[in-house]
Parts: sequence; C-alpha cells; structure tokens
Amino acid sequence: MPERIDIEDLLDAPRMRMFRQLGAHVRGRARMLAGLFTLGLIIGYPLAGMLIDWMLGQPRLVPSDATIVTLQPLELVMLRLQLAGHLAVALVVIALIFDAARLAGRSELPDDLEMPEFPPGALARGLVAVATAIGLAAIGLLYAWKVLIPFLLAYLQEDAASVGLETTWHLSAWIGFLTSLALGSALAFQVPLVVLVVLRGGLVEREILTLYRRHLWFASIVVGAMLSPPDPLSLGLIAAPMILLFEFALLLDRIIPRSD
Repeated sequence: MPERIDIEDLLDAPRMRMFRQLGAHVRGRARMLAGLFTLGLIIGYPLAGMLIDWMLGQPRLVPSDATIVTLQPLELVMLRLQLAGHLAVALVVIALIFDAARLAGRSELPDDLEMPEFPPGALARGLVAVATAIGLAAIGLLYAWKVLIPFLLAYLQEDAASVGLETTWHLSAWIGFLTSLALGSALAFQVPLVVLVVLRGGLVEREILTLYRRHLWFASIVVGAMLSPPDPLSLGLIAAPMILLFEFALLLDRIIPRSD
C-alpha cells in the first residue's frame, strides 16, 4: 500500500501534471504540426536542389584532389527528399519551442488536463524563444562552417593522403557528412535555451541539474554521438560545445533575475 501511495503522489505531482498537459496540448495540435511538416517538405524540395548545387560549388566543402561521384540516378532525388525532411522537422521543432515558451510562464496548474488560457506576455515569450532558437542555430551553423567542417575535411583528406590513397566521396555520404555536422551543431547550440526554459518554466529545479551535472555531461556525449558522424573527433567537437553551453546556461540563470 505505501508503494502505491508513493506512485500516485508522484503521478499527481505538479511537474508530472505539467508534462501530461504538454502532451495533451501537442496531441491537440497534431494537425497543425502535420501541416507544418508537409509545408516544409513542399518548400524544402526545390530549396534542397539549390543547396546541393551550392555545396558542390564551394571549394571549402570539396577538398582538393577529392572526387564526388554518384552511383544511381535516383540518388539526387532521395537526397533532396532527405534535406526537405530536415527543413520540415525544423519547422515542427520551432512550433514546439514557441508553445513550450508560452506554456512555461504559467505559475498555477488546474486540476484537470485542460490547457488554461495563455497568461499575459505569453506571445512575447514565444516569439523571443523562437528568435533565440533561430539565433543559436545560426551560431551553430557558423561554428560548423568556420571550424568544424573545414577542420574535419582537412583532417580526413590528410589522413587518406598519408597512406597514398585518393579521396573519392559518394555523393550521399558527402552530403550526409556535411548535413549531420551542420544540423548537429545547430541542435547542440540549443542547449542554453532548453536549460533556461525548463528552469524558468518550473519543470526542474536548479539543484537537480547541478546535482546530476556529471550525468548530464555524459548525456551530452551520447547526444553528440547521435548527432555527429561516427568518429571520435566529430563527437568531441560537438559534445564539448554542448557541455560548455550547459554551464553557460546555468550561469545565465544565476545572473538574470526571474520575473514574477
């Protein structure tokens, strides 16, 4: 009986109720999210073709003495669909960030799972969160463009040349390598926003994050492994910024006063 009471108390805790409400809110907006995803696919397909053409024309992205080949005619079509899917997912994520920032400002929770009306200033918080997410993504892409991609391409090229091999990139592997680095960096740089939203929204206490700091560092390494190409150097260059940005977010939370 005591264990059952503890479980019921846990499920009825304010944070658990908030998570359940967020889930109900997302399910209620499923059609809108599906529409955004479809819109991203429609817009992203022609943009993906232009992006691939642009990437092939960039000396920074194509190492010297490297050859890029395709193995089948449908490869380019599949790549364009893949890149369009990335844009579609990005639109959905932006919409979820917008909603999460608006909902994070609620100080009280109702007894049922019905979502209350958004409090004053919720729209402004949502817009600021979206602008911050886009800005952080842009910084992450700049980091990938200026630091991550040139360094890794030069490293791989020199490594192959050191044993007398000629570098030949399969088009899908080359695009996948570059996009995984770019998207991994853009997502890694969202860490400050995520940390501040969960702290200011009351989803987790600051003491819990600091108590499990080492676990979160390890989680950053795991996430970095999923976001980066399968080599230790790429992992380190993506996971390290995530850890540093996590600590930076905790510092910002301490410095910036909370609005009541």
